[in-house]
Formats: sequence, C-alpha cells, structure tokens
Amino acid sequence: MGLQDYDTAADHIAKFLQLEQRLSGTAQGADAGQAEEQRQLLLSAKAQLEAVVTQRLEEAVSARDHAAVLHFVQLHKPLAAADKGLSRYIDYMRLVLGSKARELYQSLDTVLDSKATAAAAAAAAAAPARKTPVVTQTFTDVLSALLREFAVAVEQDEQLLTATFGAAGLLEVVVGVQAECDTQGVRMLQRFVEARRVVQLVSEAQSRKRASSPAPGAGGVADTRAPTKQLELLIQELVLLVQRSEEYTNFMAGRMRDAVAAESEAVQKQSVAAAASLQQRHRTSSGHVDVVTASKEAAATGIDPSIAVLQQHLGQAEAKLRAGPFAVGVRELLGHYMSLEELYLDNTTDMAIRIDEVVSGSLTSSMVDDVLFILKKCGSRALVTHSIHCVCAVLGQLNDLLANKFKGALAARLAGGPSKLLSAAPALLGVGDAAGLAADGSAGAGSSSIEHATAINNIDIAAEYIQKLRQELEGYSERLFTSVADQDRLRSVLVDMTKTAADFRAMCNMALEAVADGLLPKLRPILDEVGTTSYQLSDTDYSGGELGTGWVSRLAAGLQLQLNWLQPLLTAASWETLTLLLLNKLITRLEVLLGRKVFSQLGGLQLDRDMRSLVAAAGELTTHPVRDKFARLTQMAIVLSLESVEEFLDYWGDDTGHITWRLTPAEVRGILAQRADFSRDTIAALPL
Repeated sequence: MGLQDYDTAADHIAKFLQLEQRLSGTAQGADAGQAEEQRQLLLSAKAQLEAVVTQRLEEAVSARDHAAVLHFVQLHKPLAAADKGLSRYIDYMRLVLGSKARELYQSLDTVLDSKATAAAAAAAAAAPARKTPVVTQTFTDVLSALLREFAVAVEQDEQLLTATFGAAGLLEVVVGVQAECDTQGVRMLQRFVEARRVVQLVSEAQSRKRASSPAPGAGGVADTRAPTKQLELLIQELVLLVQRSEEYTNFMAGRMRDAVAAESEAVQKQSVAAAASLQQRHRTSSGHVDVVTASKEAAATGIDPSIAVLQQHLGQAEAKLRAGPFAVGVRELLGHYMSLEELYLDNTTDMAIRIDEVVSGSLTSSMVDDVLFILKKCGSRALVTHSIHCVCAVLGQLNDLLANKFKGALAARLAGGPSKLLSAAPALLGVGDAAGLAADGSAGAGSSSIEHATAINNIDIAAEYIQKLRQELEGYSERLFTSVADQDRLRSVLVDMTKTAADFRAMCNMALEAVADGLLPKLRPILDEVGTTSYQLSDTDYSGGELGTGWVSRLAAGLQLQLNWLQPLLTAASWETLTLLLLNKLITRLEVLLGRKVFSQLGGLQLDRDMRSLVAAAGELTTHPVRDKFARLTQMAIVLSLESVEEFLDYWGDDTGHITWRLTPAEVRGILAQRADFSRDTIAALPL
C-alpha cells in the first residue's frame, strides 16, 4: 500500500479472506492467540485499503476518469465488496449519461427555439400567406444519439464487467443504465409530443373519426395537401423514433441474453468435467462406476450453480427493460402513430379519389395507382415499428379502407350501367353481308364509353394490385416476425385482404356480365336466322354446301365485330373475361334454338360441320381454350348425325372411348327424338 500497488495489496487481502474462511476455528492455545493477532492486523489493513480504494474511486468519478473508475471498481471484488463497487459504478454511469443527456436536451432546445424564432419572423414577413414550418428530423437525431450513448456505455465495458462480476453483474449494470434511460428518454419523448402537438393532432383525428366525413368533392385541393404533407413528415419522424427505440431495446436485451448464455455454457462444461472426474475416481475394481457414491459427492461439492437463478434474474431484467417508463412512452407513441396514420390514410385517399383523372394513354384512372401506392407505403411504414400489434392494426385499417371507401368510389364510377359503354357499339350492317359484318366498328368510342370502360378497368387492376399487395406485405411480415403465433395473427388479418380482392374481382365480373348481356341482343338478327334455318336436308342441299357459309360465318363475324371495338378500351384480362361471358350466353341461346328443330341425318352432319366451324372461329377470339364450352353442342351434333338409335350405345358408357358426356340420359333421348326418322319406341327402349 505504501507503494500504491493496490492490485497486489488487494490480492493479498483476497488470499487472507480465503484462508480465514477455510481455517477458521482450527488454531488452539498459544497458536490461537497469535493467529487472532495476525487476523486483526490483516483486517485493519483491509479496512485501510478499502478506504483508500473508495477515496480514489470518488476522485476518479469527480475527474470523469473512466479508466481509473474501472480500475478501482474492479478492486472491490478481491476486497469482498463487489456489490458496493458495482453499485458505485452504476451510479457513476448514470451520472455520466445524465450529463450527456442534458447536453443533448439543451442543444435540442436551442434548435427548437431558433426554429420558432425564424418561423415567427418568416410568418410576419410573408403575412397573410402563412406556411407551416417544415418538420425536420431533430428529435430523431437527438434520441438516436442519446440511445447510442446508453448502448455504448454497456458495450464498451461488457467484457470487463462480465469477467469481474459475472453475467449477474452485467444484468445489474443494464438495469441501472436503463433506469437512467427511463428518466432521460421519457423526458425526450415528452418534449417531442409537446413540440409537435401530437396529442392535439390525435384528438383532432379522433374527433374527425367520430364526426361525419366531408363530401369527397368539398374543398380545394390546395387546402388539403399542405397539412397532409406536414402530417406525413410527422408520422415518418414518429416511426423513426419508435424504430430507434425498438433497436435499442433489442440490443440491450441481446447483450444480457448473450452474457447469460455464455456463462451458462461455461458452467455446464465445468459440471460435465467435474462429473467425469468423479466417475473416474469412483470406478470399482471391475471397471464399473459406483453411481450412488459419485452422485452423492457431486451433489455435495456444489460445483454446478443454479443456472435457473441466473435465468430468473434475466427474466426480471428484461421485464424492467420492456415494461419501464421509457418502454411505456414508446408504446404511447405507437398509439399516437396508429391514430395519425389512420388520419393520413383518410386524407390522402380522399384526395386521390377527388382528383381522379384519366391519364392519356392509360386504360385506368389515376386513383387506382395513387390509392394502392398510399396503402403500400403505409403498410411498409407500419412494419418498420416492429410491433405486431401495430402492424395488425394498420393492415386492418388498410383492408377496411379498400373494402369500403375505395370500393364504393369505384362502384360509383359504374353508375348508369353498361348502356354508356354500349352506346358506341357498332350496328350489324346486313344479315346477308358477311364481309360487311367484319368491318371495323370502332370508329366512334365516345367519352361516356371510355369512362365506363375505365371504371371496369379500375376494378380489374385494383383486384390484381390488392392481391399483389397482400403477397408483398405477407413476405415482409414473415421475415420480420418469425414466431408461429405472430405469423398466424398476421395471416388472420391478411386473409381479409384476400377476401377483399375476391370481392373486387366479383364486382368486375358482374360489370362485364352486364356488358355481355347488353351485347347479346345486338346479335339477335343472326340468332333469329338460326331459328329459321332448316336442318332437314336433302342430298342436294348437303352436297351443295350452301349452309357452310350461312349463319355460322355471319355469327362469327358478328362476334368479332361486337368484341373487337372493345379490345382497345379494356384491359387484356377484362376483354378475355368479357369474350368468355358472351360466348357462354351465346352457347346457352344456341342450345335452346337448336333444341327446337327437327333433323335428318344429313342435317345432323351439317350441324356437326357448323359446330366445328364455330369452335374454330371462337378459338381465334381468345387465348383461352373454348372447345370445352362447346362440348354440349358438339355432343348434340354427334347424337343427331347417327345412322340409328342403337349406334349411340357405341359412344355411351365407360368403355367406349375418351368422350366425357355432358348430356344426361334424358337429354340424349330428347335429342334423339329430334330426328324425324327415329322411332320413339326405340328411343324409349334404349338402355342408358
């Protein structure tokens, strides 16, 4: 001690304390008196060394000499005063961190005051044209710097503290540092809420939610954009604050878990080595281990400390980290964020709907891209918070907006029905002029036609975009939230978005079906011709082939005429769907018309020829397979072209080939009855 070699002195005191613990009460007689005298001398030296170490530690704390503080804190361990040294180290770190936090807070106040002064001067100079000052990332920078100081304070001394005081000591340091973070961090968050008027904005958002929403067309665009932009900047700043706080919390929790895991692993290895040593010592002469004796001695040695106690301390430390005042303040920010994000969604969606316009060269209007971009941005922003509750809440808001406000706006564009679109449909030029029917009928698509086509395209593209949005958000979420419970919770929310996409698709199909219903009457002149065409043909009629260029060619040309003018107006998917819907309705009508006719065998063969031609013509209209749609008509032609009733049995049954019959036995008998030369009794006796 005279040489100020405090480390050596502390080592001597540590050895004395160990010897005293092992040899206490063993000395007797004169030796006992001498031992007590030496013991008192060493205890006096221990007390003197403790006083010196304490004094030097306080001097180091006052001088903010971090290396000296660590040195004298470590010396408390051999002096059997580890708790005292660790407690003083925590007080020192809180003192240093508190001082840095106050410096950061004062710098923030300076910036805010200067901005307020500049804003007031600008407002006075620019009156009456006032502008809201741009929100900067001041709070994000300052809080990030503050949390970085706390994280570095733990990280820089982590190895030394763990080696000296164990993982339990590091847990105490983290809890102590977090206590200071609770004080300084909450102060920073409160300053943010006050400066940015967060509570007032949230109150206004909730009041607006309770009140009736204004009409989409009310107000000017300029009155909405400025506060919306300011609101977005505030939300971004708020999300960044939450993100930085979450990163800090995860870092501190990770440091504690790593320290506990490392110490637990070391203890387990030590226990395994000790157990192996005991087994080696208690092997019998036959080479077998005396398990009972080895187990009793292993339990008595106490080599394996209770890892469960350390794990319990870890749980308590994490609870303080995640449930302290700072964590509560961050959760309050999350609540504010969700309210403001909902307000932002309402504002921006209303504006996108209000300023909707058809972009030149585009099949859709602007609000589809605008609204889906807004939703994707808000969904991605919610994921940044790393809060499963927040993410699920925002995704629920997105789906609610899609399923109600956005869907309603798209449906309103369909008002008036398909008549607006079909007003530009070309008329048939003449039943007898096949070439004329194929003429280009798309000469005059008016603004009302384009408007209705755009409305249908909007719904089609929206359904596709919603499904893509759902897939993207699910992919991001699964990478962020890895627990099964969190992923199940997310899927339960995202499945509603899938249902919304299906609802949009159904609404699009209904609109297209209404268009198909409107197109079918325009083909009525040709269908009336089908009704008057005779299929009781003579050899001359059939071989002449005059019917081969009859109603089938005119119907194919009419279909092409009615669909081709719509192709430039609709999306590829919508046009394909419309084509298939119109074919379905046309086929149903043909089945009714042909089912009323009387056929000869040659007439049946002619119908088979007509159906092949019609299938080929329909196949040129769409990329989808159509042969299956004409299956009933094709099978009807097969039945009507038979030479006898009994011949049908060659086609009927499981072992008769690859034909999958779409006709029921009753329908087959009805079709056979359309042949004028077939006996009704023979048809009735046919075993089907």
